[in-house]
Amino acid sequence: MTHTLVTMKYCSHPQTPLSGHPEPLAECVTGPRSFARSLASSLAGSPCYRRSVSIVTSTASDRCAKWIPKMNSAGCVALNSPAATAGLGCEIGYDDGSDDSQVTPTTDRPVAAAPAPAAAPQLPSGMQHKLFLILETLLTVVLVAIDLVKVVALAIGPLLYEVYTMAVPRREKEVRGQLVLITGGGNGLGRAMAHLFAARGAHLVLVDVDLEAAERTCAELRGTTQAWAYRVDVSRYEECRELAQRMERDGCGPVDILINNAGLILFAFVGEASVERENAVMDVNLKSHVWMTRVFLDGMVKRKKGHIVGVSSMSGMYAFPWGVVYSATKFAVSGFMASLTEQLRIQGVSRYVRTTCVNPYYVTTRKEVVEFLQKPRFEALTVDKAAVEIVQGILRQDFVVTVPRLFGVFTRFMLLFPVRVQQLVRDYIMREHELNDKVNR
Repeated sequence: MTHTLVTMKYCSHPQTPLSGHPEPLAECVTGPRSFARSLASSLAGSPCYRRSVSIVTSTASDRCAKWIPKMNSAGCVALNSPAATAGLGCEIGYDDGSDDSQVTPTTDRPVAAAPAPAAAPQLPSGMQHKLFLILETLLTVVLVAIDLVKVVALAIGPLLYEVYTMAVPRREKEVRGQLVLITGGGNGLGRAMAHLFAARGAHLVLVDVDLEAAERTCAELRGTTQAWAYRVDVSRYEECRELAQRMERDGCGPVDILINNAGLILFAFVGEASVERENAVMDVNLKSHVWMTRVFLDGMVKRKKGHIVGVSSMSGMYAFPWGVVYSATKFAVSGFMASLTEQLRIQGVSRYVRTTCVNPYYVTTRKEVVEFLQKPRFEALTVDKAAVEIVQGILRQDFVVTVPRLFGVFTRFMLLFPVRVQQLVRDYIMREHELNDKVNR
């Protein structure tokens, strides 16, 4: 399709002043050449002194930008609308590419101009703009309301299914013969999860900065399954990449389930801990998730098979005031896992590569945790109990696993309320002020 330029030209006359007309612009009309001629012919009935219609065809890439109207030697100007020449004495003629300088008046005296039609009443420009904004806003509200109704209708099924699975858990997937890589697998929660996966026939790769602990755990597992131990600082991308190369040389096989469990804990207000300690917590607790996922995700996508697990914390859902930096890193992990889930969904691979974000309550994995949480209203979880619920959630392929499960429901419910209300819950239900008094003794 080409663009056809239609320009109406009129000639000036002393008795028909042209002052006051807006600056003329060329008008680009999309259509065949016959359409332009039809448009010109429709003007033939107008009483005119002299009007010439030029029809020029250009390609779509030109966008008619080069056809800028200019006044010719006879005083004719190209206009963008026949309304601009209403009332001027002219006669219709075709100037099909001819020289504009040849356009001359056809009579020595002007023909009486036809009376201009009465203008329709119009709103002031400011009022028109406000009316347009109001209508645009109303249209947006209506469209959003329609989409909201669609969402509610489509959400009924998933909501009922989630309620059903709370009473009847989903079937756990089979992991026998699959390779599970656990960072921080030498001690605590990582070690407990390794034993549970080994009992289901999975092969294990345990990664830890404490190589001795990782090798000790592997020795415990080798009676039932294959296991490898590697010393890796997962806060460094180069070491994560080298890990994949070493695993390939050792014949470990592709990673089916990646569990980013490594983390450091820090009980301190802002400014109380050293900069080096806070920096280490941020590096290990967040960067390890990003780097390990970056290294192993592509292989999962290519094989159309994989599962990435990020161990966050309840501190990544509900702010923990005695560990501000630690809590911030866990919020970051939760955000990373949520964003990764949506990335895989829009890439169309979420059916093959699954994600799970784990949010356990405080687990008695370290001495400092036990000492900090002495006799709180809600006791810390034991390692074995937390590991069982986490592994079950991974095998169910849940998007989010909270331990205990009701804590997650309670936390999400509380986040619906204003901050003042949440603080009342902290004071009277969680009794955080009692814990704070104990910390400051």
